[in-house]
Amino acid sequence: MKHLTKVAATTVALAGSLSILLAGCGTSGSTSSAGNNTTSSAGTPVNGGTLTLAQGTKYDDQFIPDMDASLYTMNITQMAFDPLLNIDNKMNFVPDLVQSYSWSNDKKTLTMTLDPKANWTDGQPVTSADVLFTMNYLASKVYNTTLQGQYGYLVGPVKGSSKIMNGTATSFAQTGGFTQVNDKTFELHFDKPDAAVLYADIASIQPVPSHILKDIPIAQWQTSSFNKMPTVTDGAYKFTQVNGQDNVQMTANANYFRGNPHITNLVIKTVTPDVLPGELANGDVQMNIDSGAIKPQDVSKLKQIPGLTVKPIVDNGFSYLGLKLYKPEFQNVKVRQAIEYALNRPQMIQGIMKGYATPVSGPLPPVSWAYATPQDGMNLYNYNPTQANQLLDEAGWKKGANGMRIDPSTGQEANLHLSYSSGNPTTQAEAVAIQQYLQAVGLKVTLDSPMDFNTLAQKVETNDKSIQMWLMAWSLSVDPDPRGLWDSTDAMNFERWKDPHNDQLIADTWGAKAFDQSYRKQAFINWQLYVNQQMPLNFLWARDDIYAYSNKLHIPANDWSSAGVLNPQQWWLQQ
Repeated sequence: MKHLTKVAATTVALAGSLSILLAGCGTSGSTSSAGNNTTSSAGTPVNGGTLTLAQGTKYDDQFIPDMDASLYTMNITQMAFDPLLNIDNKMNFVPDLVQSYSWSNDKKTLTMTLDPKANWTDGQPVTSADVLFTMNYLASKVYNTTLQGQYGYLVGPVKGSSKIMNGTATSFAQTGGFTQVNDKTFELHFDKPDAAVLYADIASIQPVPSHILKDIPIAQWQTSSFNKMPTVTDGAYKFTQVNGQDNVQMTANANYFRGNPHITNLVIKTVTPDVLPGELANGDVQMNIDSGAIKPQDVSKLKQIPGLTVKPIVDNGFSYLGLKLYKPEFQNVKVRQAIEYALNRPQMIQGIMKGYATPVSGPLPPVSWAYATPQDGMNLYNYNPTQANQLLDEAGWKKGANGMRIDPSTGQEANLHLSYSSGNPTTQAEAVAIQQYLQAVGLKVTLDSPMDFNTLAQKVETNDKSIQMWLMAWSLSVDPDPRGLWDSTDAMNFERWKDPHNDQLIADTWGAKAFDQSYRKQAFINWQLYVNQQMPLNFLWARDDIYAYSNKLHIPANDWSSAGVLNPQQWWLQQ
């Protein structure tokens, strides 16, 4: 499951996957197991068996790491490709492919050494050349333009990245950003100190096999057979079959350097939320790997199923109502603030999420070490339709004779369009609730026909003219570095919020002074207060992701974390 989540990198449907980033804050009140039975991780692990995992939304069948931005796809690729660094259940970074690392005194050079046992499934070693090759791919002009790649920011701070991205260079070895010391040791060079670069960027890189892909132009990777089903991997599992967008089958990598997986086979399949409880009950599925596969209203039903554990885990992400800020309707900050006040989020959480969420009004969730509180000056935007009406009046959105507001940019009755993904009734319920709350303050909202999540994501990402507002969520990294999502030039700044002051506040969170942790936390607070005031999107809540699994599946207790369920090679199935 989730080794390491890229900051702001995984686009998910509002009621969709946060992978094994399972939430437990809010009115559920506990992160411990619930239900009739509790699975014990005690006992001697046994080898063998097939574990069937479910997610409620289809993946996009592109399995080269970072080729696709959907977490439904990343759920699968992270089984097969390891990152440079992992995390433990204390949210600390620990070795993975990289065995050790160190900084130079001036914090401009990072030396990393790969595990000597790290190999590809074809027996070739994972090398410094593979890391360089992958970094060049992420920085390439083709990836960032033609293929519309969204993870170029992972290597953005490395010296010379801009030259590769604009096509004047092809490798960090040419720009002075990368030095290969030997096959297993390399140096990364930076123009300036960056307090976030290791944990928010470099740690997340998943190397790809250069000896397999080097002869295929990057422009052809998207349509390559390797992208549809990689033949060589370095993670705990390797691909055996991809069945369209129905299921993916994998088998254990018997030479996995972190330990041979106990479970022999994995099947990851798409299961709609309506069907999942039945499949969990009859044993066709042993676990869901995205929270969207379980409807909140089904939790009480799941708790009654013998042999099943229901477990909420604190989420490190947030759900939101997106706004395209280049649209004239949303350019006045008072309108954006009014929308936040108009939404009765506590009531939505109780009625739709069944209490399994906590309202948020800023870009970091409560589980983050840098989270800004009301004591720091955060406005919680408690439900206040009177305040919403006043702000809309001040913004010039006057009510017509029928009580609906006139859009001052057109002189006509406002009609805001809300887009959302199909396949989950919870998402539709959220869209309907938002429509009703905004209508109550005179804002007409038309719900566009729901569409497949990947289609919606593409439209949002490419600024399709039909998109005004949309429902999605973000899954965040352990490090709260805002880059990748919030900078004016970031590909995943889907709102297209361009604000120089915001950019400067972000720079303060990673500059040289930010190597001091207390300084860095205050910088994050300052940034959150500004986002909270400007409201470039409308924050909804940090959800409690609900996870259900068979008691025959044994997951070590120390494998559960707010950042993910780690190390699937340690899991085992009772035979």
